[in-house]
Amino acid sequence: MKNGEILALLSTFRKFITFGKFVVLTAYCLLLRPTAIAAQTADSLFKLLETAPADTHRVTLLTDLAWEINESETEQAEAKIWEAIALAQKLNFKAGEATAWNGLGVVEEIRGNDSVAIARYEKALTLRRDLNDQSGAARALANIGKAYESLVKYQESLTHHRESFTIYESLKDSVRMARALINISGVLSAGGAFQEAFAELNKARLLLENKGDDATTIRTYTQLGNNRFDLDMFSKARGWYEKSLRLRQKLGDPIDIADGLVDVGNALDEMGHPDSSKLAVQHYLQALGIYRAEAYQLGIGRVGNNLGDAYKHLDQFEEALKYLRESEQIQLEIEDEQGLMATYNTINDVLYRQGRIKESLIYLRRCAAIAGKPGNENARLGVFKDFARAYEALGDYAKAYDYQKQYNDLRYKLIDEKRSQNIETQQANTSAQERQLALDRERTNTALREAELARTRTFRNALLGGAVLLVLLVALLFNRNRLRARANRLLTAKNETIERERQRADSLLQNILPEKTAEELKTNGTVKPVHYESVTVLFSDFKNFTTIAETMSPEALVRELDEYFRAFDAIVVRHGLEKIKTIGDAYMCAGGLPEPNNTHALDTVRAAMEMQQTIRALAGKKAAAGQPFFEMRIGINTGPVVAGVVGSHKFAYDIWGDTVNVAARLEHGGEPGKINVSETTWEKVREEFNCTFRGKLPAKNKGEIAMYFVEASS
Repeated sequence: MKNGEILALLSTFRKFITFGKFVVLTAYCLLLRPTAIAAQTADSLFKLLETAPADTHRVTLLTDLAWEINESETEQAEAKIWEAIALAQKLNFKAGEATAWNGLGVVEEIRGNDSVAIARYEKALTLRRDLNDQSGAARALANIGKAYESLVKYQESLTHHRESFTIYESLKDSVRMARALINISGVLSAGGAFQEAFAELNKARLLLENKGDDATTIRTYTQLGNNRFDLDMFSKARGWYEKSLRLRQKLGDPIDIADGLVDVGNALDEMGHPDSSKLAVQHYLQALGIYRAEAYQLGIGRVGNNLGDAYKHLDQFEEALKYLRESEQIQLEIEDEQGLMATYNTINDVLYRQGRIKESLIYLRRCAAIAGKPGNENARLGVFKDFARAYEALGDYAKAYDYQKQYNDLRYKLIDEKRSQNIETQQANTSAQERQLALDRERTNTALREAELARTRTFRNALLGGAVLLVLLVALLFNRNRLRARANRLLTAKNETIERERQRADSLLQNILPEKTAEELKTNGTVKPVHYESVTVLFSDFKNFTTIAETMSPEALVRELDEYFRAFDAIVVRHGLEKIKTIGDAYMCAGGLPEPNNTHALDTVRAAMEMQQTIRALAGKKAAAGQPFFEMRIGINTGPVVAGVVGSHKFAYDIWGDTVNVAARLEHGGEPGKINVSETTWEKVREEFNCTFRGKLPAKNKGEIAMYFVEASS
């Protein structure tokens, strides 16, 4: 069974949960690694506590010990933390008490009591704020955000993560700013807002450059790969995973390296080519060797399932079953239900492909027993589909129909839930940003009020001093008047400077945002999201950009992109379109907003043709000069979007919706030098342009989308 259909419904779940491959979840894996070192540390702490006096050092020892044993001996860990809290309160050791409350929150998260954990973290947050410990407060906010994410309360989660980011920004702590952005991205991905999540991760990546924090950079590269993987952009996912793997190899942790090999193998196997599946097998086998050397049972069991899946794609069924049987045995021993569910399903699929239908049903039923538990609805969806397939092959059409009906009922239910969740996440993200903007505005107003009070006090003191001088030194009246005149001239000059800066700020704002949107932002301080029923979205990117970029200096690369994008900006203005943004080598614009019109599809296609002409002209010049040049893919789609302003102090006008995602997929599925349009766009431009039908593109939640190359005017 393929994962594409399930991912289309629930792409926020990693593939190994929805009957796919073992994708590394770093925090989870770390918890299950061999704990010999942790056990030794705990023993040492127990011995130190035997003789430690009742002072602040003992508070620290108690919380450290609880941290070492909170996974294996949760009850004892909690008892040690309560002892630490009581002693810290007796000593008025607020920093130690805050650390202990944080540890208590971790214990409750381990137990799955996220609501209780939030209350513990909030205690820690209050103490950190009392101590004016900004960094500690930011950490507490991040913990609260993660707990709210576990409760699927994305608005609350985003609010806390963004506040954490703002604190780190004020501290100019680039690495922790990046970590906060990674947390924000995780919440957005969980809610299905993949484009926004990708943008946050890119900000994190730029913040981490040249900072030397390889561990956080690995996490960023891996999540960038996961983001592209979730959108079925497996080639790009592979690129990010390979960057992560190179850093893992540099650090030298064996299990981290194996995890990176698994990620790359997953992307390779999903590309759908025998050669890439063979490469995937090589990566999996290398990872398996490392896991065995490290006696890491969880990794051995999960990667065994991946090997079975890859060998299945190569039609090497017996080899697949060999690794799957081993994986099943290990997962039974360590009680890894999620891994076992995936393995049972893969065995079922291998046996089905061999024509051993009745045997496949045995494993499908085992899989169904786990999938029937709460929280496994997406897995249950796949089980229904496989049951329908098996009973149809056996000729039992009544059962096949019954399971197909269950599949359809659950599928539509999950689609509705997914759509609602996506909308809620978008709204939560916008609300969190609006609240942050309001907070920043209030801080600015407070600073202005304080400045005004200071100016008033200064002026008052000056008047008092002048009155005294007037009484004492009447003869100096003329001189005082002269000084006042000079001060007035200076004040007038300053007011003129302020007015010029205000006009300059207005001009810059209108250059960043559409004029109507800029006016709304200045008037109200916020911009309400607007739904547009029909706009046309254009995505473009350059072929082999990464390869060419590696041959150029950073300065030359920026100059090159600036030359192309300046040309595109002029084309967009000529055709009445709105530039949305650039991401790396990708350029995005749209027609039909912020002022709706009926010609946006024609305007956008004309602009696309002029862009390709510009690219070809520049390519000819650069080729003649022996310089590298780019070729470009363009994808265009027409449909509804939501538009609005995001950001708290670097405003960005952006658009969201399936229309945007499909345009990006059309660009990815296009060819260099071509303009690839959807059927909805073709319907609006076919009277003016000759178009060639080129097949259908599978798209999540959309089925298959017909594609056309625009050739020329009719």
